[in-house]
Amino acid sequence: MDQFDSARNIAHVLLQQYDRKDITKGIIDKEIENIFLMSGFEGLDREKLISQLEADFEVYSKEATLLVAEDVKPWLYDEKSKINPELWNRYRIYMNQKDSSFPIDTLDDITDKILDKCVNPKTKGSWDRRGMVVGNVQSGKTANYTGLINKATDAGYKLIIVIAGIHNSLRAQTQLRIDEGYIGRNSSDFILRKQKHKIGVGKIKAETEIYSFTSSDSKGDFNRPIATSINVPIGGQSPTVLVIKKNKSILENLILWLYQFSKESERGDKKIFNVPLLLIDDEADNASVNSGTELDVKTINRLIRTLLNLFNQNTFIGYTATPYANIFIPSSWSENLETMVKDIQLKVGEDLFPRDFIVNIPPPSNYIGAVQVFGFENNDTGEEYDGLDIVRLTNDQEPYFPKKLNSSNKEELPDDVPSSLKTAIKSFILTCAIRRLRGQGNKHNSMLVHVALYVAWIDRVAWLINEIIRDYNLQIKSGQGNLLNELQELYEMDFNPTTENVLDNISYNDPKIKKHIWEEVKQVLIEAVSKIEVRSVHGTKNTRKLEYHNIEDINYNAYDNGISVIAVGGNRLARGITLEGLSVSYYLRTTRLYDSLMQMGRWFGYRPGYVDLCRLYTTDQLINWYRHITLATEEMRADFDDMAAQNKRPADYRLKVRTHSGLLNITGAGKMREHEKIQVGFSGKMMQTYQLIKNEEIVRSNFRALNNLLERLENPVERLTSTNKLNGLTWVNIEPNKIMDFLSEYTSDLPNIRPDIINSYIRKQNSNGLLTKWTIAVILNSETKITYDFKCKDRTIKGGLPYRKNVPPDCKDYFTLSKNNIFDRKDRRLDLNITKNNPKESIVRTERAKSGKSLLVIYPLDWTREKDLPENTPLVGWGLIFPDIENEEKVEFAARPLISDAEETQNDDDVSQDE
Repeated sequence: MDQFDSARNIAHVLLQQYDRKDITKGIIDKEIENIFLMSGFEGLDREKLISQLEADFEVYSKEATLLVAEDVKPWLYDEKSKINPELWNRYRIYMNQKDSSFPIDTLDDITDKILDKCVNPKTKGSWDRRGMVVGNVQSGKTANYTGLINKATDAGYKLIIVIAGIHNSLRAQTQLRIDEGYIGRNSSDFILRKQKHKIGVGKIKAETEIYSFTSSDSKGDFNRPIATSINVPIGGQSPTVLVIKKNKSILENLILWLYQFSKESERGDKKIFNVPLLLIDDEADNASVNSGTELDVKTINRLIRTLLNLFNQNTFIGYTATPYANIFIPSSWSENLETMVKDIQLKVGEDLFPRDFIVNIPPPSNYIGAVQVFGFENNDTGEEYDGLDIVRLTNDQEPYFPKKLNSSNKEELPDDVPSSLKTAIKSFILTCAIRRLRGQGNKHNSMLVHVALYVAWIDRVAWLINEIIRDYNLQIKSGQGNLLNELQELYEMDFNPTTENVLDNISYNDPKIKKHIWEEVKQVLIEAVSKIEVRSVHGTKNTRKLEYHNIEDINYNAYDNGISVIAVGGNRLARGITLEGLSVSYYLRTTRLYDSLMQMGRWFGYRPGYVDLCRLYTTDQLINWYRHITLATEEMRADFDDMAAQNKRPADYRLKVRTHSGLLNITGAGKMREHEKIQVGFSGKMMQTYQLIKNEEIVRSNFRALNNLLERLENPVERLTSTNKLNGLTWVNIEPNKIMDFLSEYTSDLPNIRPDIINSYIRKQNSNGLLTKWTIAVILNSETKITYDFKCKDRTIKGGLPYRKNVPPDCKDYFTLSKNNIFDRKDRRLDLNITKNNPKESIVRTERAKSGKSLLVIYPLDWTREKDLPENTPLVGWGLIFPDIENEEKVEFAARPLISDAEETQNDDDVSQDE
């Protein structure tokens, strides 16, 4: 730890005597005085330290919200005086020593709430508790459940099982975190070499000795002979822990080993009695959810349920950032369902729906997630966030990386990489250099490259990137070639403007983010590029058939002075290990599975001092889906908080999620039974075509849809500006069949624009006498030079076309509108009698509900700056608003998965024998 970080940690200790909200610059200035009297802190920049501490104490977290079943009763606060919190206290001290700015008080509060919803382990008799904790991708869930495990053990839980993903690398990484934060020993040294090397919390005194049956070695997953040789009973004086991966043979072997401790129950089945079990399922949405039927249960789901059912006292908690599939788990299950594990017949037990509690953990204010990367607009509150300017489009993957990679072309390996990938590599070099200037030279730097799931492709791309890095290294060191000029241009044209954008838009203070002059950056380029290495991350360990042999696991702990690594891989990167200091991501593979997309977002997380240097290079299709998912996810989180305020249950939330219009294309619904139906409602909802397809045939077709609608309308009201210039046409009391015909004829591939379902909903409401009269508006612009004759039923009107700024300008397949928004705010209330200039969205929504009016606003847009579009044909977009409808009748549609071509065709051969 350097001088500055040491001083920062000491300052946090000195400031612990104050309530966080009361800390001011004056208090900081006063308390750090003693630091400058200590040896070793000569020359420390006082103002820099004060600025950093001010920023640390500005970070805040909202309170966690909970949905709890009626029969879950609080117990922890009555029992606290009887619990010796020695494991939690040493974990607390350890986390403070590791990073004094870590919000340990927030973690203390949240883990108390979660433990309070688990069963008190001192409770006699049989009990079974099911819960779920929902966080954000890369937001610190491992630290959360490690804290929970410490508290649960203090309270009396005797056996802890953590199921950590489906890959060895993630399991080993999680075990190491458990070693450091819970066990206090290096599990590999203890199990393999009988050595007791204290690490992490082990350096802080505690009486309780914890034993692990698994180790952090790459082959340290559960093994029956090793577990037996440790000779520590489960449920005894010493708590025991296992960290395993989601794997059929591992789970079966664990069940068989545990079975030896079971005894026959009164019902005739075998149970392990009075050993309170806490089972943590990390990434609970991945592989744990049953996608079969009630009787034909998929393997992993069946084995987890069998494992739980083996204990008469158990608490199961699924941790996930993407709870969609878990929410769809049915509550019904067969009590008679049995399974064979080797030659032993066992009861399967209840499914994994979190019937007892769901905890929603909001991220702290310095978290960089989907909202910060892709932007978000809350239709209910009017809250807007544009997203940081860190996404870069890749339109040049063909022919190097085919969009459809399958058995017919997977042998055609690339000989070069797209220029966008070379730009991404240059960006990574610049990022490593700038972080050195910001005092982060000894921090880890990572770049992610994910273009395929085939090992041969991962191998070839890694080899090509390594050759590029060798060339860039030589050019920077020799000063020869064009690279230095290219780096300077990229820095001045991309990095400097982005730093300005981030400083203007981040919602927290980060004093390390600042602009630098090119000469400063140039001076540290050699040091930065010399440290970069390329790793190929896949399951194949035999290098005989590989071109690129640097396939060693990335062990960040082995590099005291930081590692700079370009990691090229498939699912092990997309949904596997955490990449420390991830700044640049090059990501091309697409999927329409909501949960997969969000989990693949390894670029989400905490980026102190370098969020402005982060870049995501990806396709417009993926950006389109991420923006939609961000909107749907944020709306569901808001629904969750509303329901928590009303003391609703997890079962109520399941019903709410199943009616969310944002989930129309959720392929996670495939984990529902295919014969089930989803009930969808649009009460109070707004939708808009914020992304328009750049395809000549579709552009013409959508314009025809508009003309067909206009030819059926008569007597428009001209909407005039204050200067009496035409800026739109309005029709009132229009029959719904005209709107439905327009929607049917219009083509959009936005995931929430499903004309068949929208029209079914309109018809359903019409049958109840609702949504029978509509307002239609066409927005024009008399200020523009581009005009067009709009032929209505009774006359022709010459109107100018409004222009919407295209963001970003180099988008190949879509016309993406600024702020992801076509639907101007003032247009959303043009049919309502609201005189206030900028009314709150809640007022607009209330007035619309009173009026019962539905609104369709159409935007024929100026195409003149788009060379690929046909002449004399506007782009057509629209926005639609439904009023709030009390007791609306929802519309039903089948829960079938909708999978993109890329997802169907690209199989995964990146699987080793034991996975």
